[in-house]
Amino acid sequence: MNVTMLPGGTLRVPATTTLDNGTKVDGTRDIGRDDPEYSEWLALAQDEDEQRRRDVEERDSDREILTRWRTRRSA
Repeated sequence: MNVTMLPGGTLRVPATTTLDNGTKVDGTRDIGRDDPEYSEWLALAQDEDEQRRRDVEERDSDREILTRWRTRRSA
């Protein structure tokens, strides 16, 4: 789950919508400072640069884990 701090302080938060036929669709919605849920989401928010850095770190960590696993598995 990512909560993105957009320029101007708007937050992009996860949201689920249920269509008329019962299908659930995951997406996002933007909320402003006047939204009652803003302060709750703000604690989880990261700007886009922070999210990119975290994503790169996670990919690198995943690569390390997979490399170790493949080495053990193939031995």
